[in-house]
Amino acid sequence: MIMGMSKAMIRLTLAAAFGAASISAAAAAPDIYDMTSVARKSLKSLQHQSFANDREYCGMIGETAAGELVVTPARRGSRSGCDPRGFTDRTIKTVASYHTHGAFHPDADAEVPSVMDLDMDYAEQVFGFVATPGGRLWITNFHNRTVTQVCGLGCLPSDPNFKPGVAGDIPKTLTRRELTKRKGAGGPKYLRARSEAEN
Repeated sequence: MIMGMSKAMIRLTLAAAFGAASISAAAAAPDIYDMTSVARKSLKSLQHQSFANDREYCGMIGETAAGELVVTPARRGSRSGCDPRGFTDRTIKTVASYHTHGAFHPDADAEVPSVMDLDMDYAEQVFGFVATPGGRLWITNFHNRTVTQVCGLGCLPSDPNFKPGVAGDIPKTLTRRELTKRKGAGGPKYLRARSEAEN
């Protein structure tokens, strides 16, 4: 169970957002719920370090020949990016990436995955897991190029300096086009003002 969310609830969330065709296309990959659990455990252990150092941390999730999910040691990146090391064991199939978004900054749109996050996972043909300063957990879907919140604020440890609402409305699912639109909208200040005007 993930922070009070049952396996069935997680599966419904992923199936509703990804669509049956995408889930079927991923049938050859490890169970999405199992990958999510492994990613959450790794990201949970990295959040406080990521906040304290104001750096992203990243790694990869792989599947052994026996079907076991394993992770690479987390690598420290910069404030705005991280390049994970792959598996040296060629028998391990890379199935997902994971990374944090560092510390909270009011002008950074860090409560959603970036277009680059999605594009990098698409290029590698792997799922991706992203932890935000507010404690959200996202999954990127390389099949249909969308990002979906697995669970919201406080699902993972959050930065003590985090201020809810700064990034405006955060939808449950975003397409690549919508992420690009957010990026071009002028950042959290503009998004927050637009959200307040609409409400």
